[in-house]
Formats: sequence, C-alpha cells, structure tokens
Amino acid sequence: MSHLKTSLHFLTIILFSTVFCSFAQQEPKSTKTVEATKKPNIIYILTDDLGYGDIGAFFQNQRKETDDRSEPYALTPHLDKMASEGAMLTNHYTAAPVCAPSRSSVLLGVSQGHANVRDGQFDKALADNNTLGNIMQRAGYTTAAIGKWGLQGSSKWSENGDSWPAHPNNRGFDYYYGYMRHRDGHEHYPVEGVFRGKKRSLRE
Repeated sequence: MSHLKTSLHFLTIILFSTVFCSFAQQEPKSTKTVEATKKPNIIYILTDDLGYGDIGAFFQNQRKETDDRSEPYALTPHLDKMASEGAMLTNHYTAAPVCAPSRSSVLLGVSQGHANVRDGQFDKALADNNTLGNIMQRAGYTTAAIGKWGLQGSSKWSENGDSWPAHPNNRGFDYYYGYMRHRDGHEHYPVEGVFRGKKRSLRE
C-alpha cells in the first residue's frame, strides 16, 4: 500500500506540473504535399522541483531494490518505459531550479539573466515577446498548455481572465487547462484546502 501511495503522489506531480503540448497541426491544403508538410506532434513535459535522481530509471529503481523503506523511493513505471524505448538526455539542464522562473525561461527561450520572471517571482506577467507557444503557432501547430501557469500578471481572481494580461491565450497557446495562480497550484482542491486550510473563495 505504501508503494501505491508513493506512485500516486508522483503521478499527481506529473499531471499538475506545467505541461506544454502541441497537438495535431492544421490539415495541409493539398494532399499532394502531405508528406512534405507533415510535422510530428510534440509533447513537452516540464516538472517543477523534480530532481535528476527522482526518476526510476535514473536512481529510484536502485533504491527500490534495497527494499529499505527508511529510504523512500518514487515509482515512475511510465517514464521508465519511455526511457527504455527512447533516448535519455542526461545532460539536460534547467535555467532555474523552481517554479515560475523555470517556466518563464523555457517559454521565452532565454536564460534567467534575460528572463523577466526570476528569483522566485510568482504571478508576474510573462513578457509579451516570442514564446514557445507563438513560435509553434507560426510553424502551423495548434498549441495547448496544461498545468500550473503562475505567469499571468496578477494574483487576484479574474472572472473572465480580463485582468490577467499574460493569460496563456495571450502568450501563444490556443487552449489552456490548469491552475492559473501560483498558490492555487499547491493543492488539487484549493477551495477545500485539504492541506493548507479551507479557503472561503477562489476569488479572494
């Protein structure tokens, strides 16, 4: 049972971390050019605060083999399967170790020295510039961002998103599903507040 809890906890981290997806691209105008214009679908997963050794294939499976529960381990069978069937990029670095700064650098394609969101800044508006989303749109992709955003430009609740200048839809993503504000992404159910206390309203 403890193994199951560990697995579900890790799965939740993956599902609710920032995920940038580019889905099926637009149909080409002519069937004669299908092969020439066909592009691959792209799924990019960015998991905040995940250490290099937190993936089964990179270390956790070794810890599991000792069967010593005083040293907890995470189970990542699906990621391990992806690793076994593809390439493991062991020298892939992130621009920042946590949260909004890491997302801003990935989205803007810049180091933290050039990113406008850095040093633990949360809910600050992502710069209105070229982003991973609008670059992919110009390449003919329909784009979606799923997960925690925290780059919208205001920590206050916005009924229609009109007070969020850097809403994902304004930064190159056709579709967005997830937690907009930084603090709401810390719980699965921010209103109920199972872990951080019940909140009276998401609009506060």
